[in-house]
Amino acid sequence: MTNDEQILTINHTAEEIKATDAAISGNGAAKTAGSDLAPATAAIIETETAEKSDEVEATAATETDKLKKDRFDFRRRALLKELEQKEKEFDKLRDDYAKLALQHAEVKDRYLRLAAEMENFRKRLEREFANRVDGKVAELLAELLPVADDLERFFGARKGLEAGGEAKDYDSLAAGVRLIYQNVLKILQNRGVTAMEAIGQEFDPKRHDALLQMPVEGKASNLVVQETTKGYLWFDKVLRPAKVIISV
Repeated sequence: MTNDEQILTINHTAEEIKATDAAISGNGAAKTAGSDLAPATAAIIETETAEKSDEVEATAATETDKLKKDRFDFRRRALLKELEQKEKEFDKLRDDYAKLALQHAEVKDRYLRLAAEMENFRKRLEREFANRVDGKVAELLAELLPVADDLERFFGARKGLEAGGEAKDYDSLAAGVRLIYQNVLKILQNRGVTAMEAIGQEFDPKRHDALLQMPVEGKASNLVVQETTKGYLWFDKVLRPAKVIISV
């Protein structure tokens, strides 16, 4: 039975009691006794009514508190469930981020390695190309050196002929050959080829090719005392070592 139904029942009972008291008070034989009983009955009814009202109010308050508590528990469970779901989503996002960060680091490392390899490959190609070009140029210049050697020998022989008085018929020929010699030297110098100064220098196996050793009075040992074939430098690189005789 609900609270409203209990209140209606109590009011109905009170109304029936009042009607009974009114009937008793209308009877002439029991007029005095009815008038004495009615106030006591009314007081009892009011007391019971008040007690029932308090009980109903207490019951209603209890049900209201229970309803509030149920609503709070329902809301708390819903929030906890939502929080758990958000935590799962956050954990998934964190794992995805960690995987992406690892992939990014791997890709970056691979890129840096490939970039370093390409740079090394480019430098190696440039170095090999430069070495090939230098080698071909040096080879060409070395092939020109015998021409300069022959011309130099020619002029050396001419000096011997001049000393013997037999070089008058060769003046025009010598002038032409000297011009060729000078042109060859000019070509070599323009290409960075220069003759070494060997005589009087200390023997250097990187620059000199010793043909023999001989004692020379007044000279310290290990000095170049004679040059049979000139040595040449190509810039700071030895193009051909000089063939020399050194003192002992």
